[in-house]
Amino acid sequence: MKDLIVLKWKGGEIEINPLGCTMYPKFKIGNRILTPLHSANWKNDKSNKHKKIPGILKNLRGEFPCVPFGINTSVGSLSKDWKNSFSKKPYIINDPHGFAANNVWDLIKLTSKSAEFKIFYPKKDNIDYIMRTIKVNNKNPSKIDCSLKIIVKKDCKLPIGIHPMINIPNEKNKIKIIPGKFKFGLTYPGVMLSGNTLGKINSEYSSINNVEGFIAKKINLSKPPFDGNFEDLFQLCGTDGSIAIENYKDNYKFKYNWNPNHFSSVLIWISNKGRSEYPWNKKHITVGLEPMTSAFGLSPHVSNNKKNPINIRGVPTYLKFFKNFDWNTSYSFSIEEI
Repeated sequence: MKDLIVLKWKGGEIEINPLGCTMYPKFKIGNRILTPLHSANWKNDKSNKHKKIPGILKNLRGEFPCVPFGINTSVGSLSKDWKNSFSKKPYIINDPHGFAANNVWDLIKLTSKSAEFKIFYPKKDNIDYIMRTIKVNNKNPSKIDCSLKIIVKKDCKLPIGIHPMINIPNEKNKIKIIPGKFKFGLTYPGVMLSGNTLGKINSEYSSINNVEGFIAKKINLSKPPFDGNFEDLFQLCGTDGSIAIENYKDNYKFKYNWNPNHFSSVLIWISNKGRSEYPWNKKHITVGLEPMTSAFGLSPHVSNNKKNPINIRGVPTYLKFFKNFDWNTSYSFSIEEI
């Protein structure tokens, strides 16, 4: 099952690709079609290079679940207080952001206003399967409701998240990111990509409008795109379960809400022409605003370590899952004119 699934309703239409179960909404307001989520410019590439990249990159688009959330990766100039909990050890099935983000889901049920998907994990994984439902309603055409169910084979700990990416206008000062309340913000605890670091290593902030920079004294994360080539991560820890994006080019506000007991933080992924290799080619621009319970999307072994510097401050970086218990969560996306 590789064909797009399309849900249509008064509010527009949603394209769902079974590869990663990515959701890409096209909202209709009046005579306008608005696309608040990002779609990578290489998704239709048919080259051999494209065939060799992970599924998550083949179809980098919209929003999708990440179970477990995290990528085992090296970190340059790692901050001292992260060294005791740091690990590059891969998860059982070593797919970036989990098996489900890189493989094809099965369509279980389709109605005129909802689609339900399921994916079984490999036998040796602790996860048995996950399910995802996407629903719309003509009575509330500006809203999309989503749910996620996780079933495990054995009791375990997992970092998890969802992965929405924002469509960034080329022009400056045409977008503003407005996070909900959060306890504290952190810059990445090292160098993500040498020569392309935006934030000062391992610093703390209380507003995304005023963050210490790696080169610049201060940076404002709320107003992408940025002048320069950057690839970096920032985390808003202890969030209230909400975020909004105002787009002044197309005059809309895009919002999403989630259960903060299930997704305790927001990972801000700045992809601003920072990567030169295929498929990025120094052209890719988006901001991922990703509700998650994790430590910067590092290896799940870092997030599962209760002594990592985020978890010890009372913001969970993993959730506990139990065999024979269905874990469920729900979240929503909405849009309005401004």
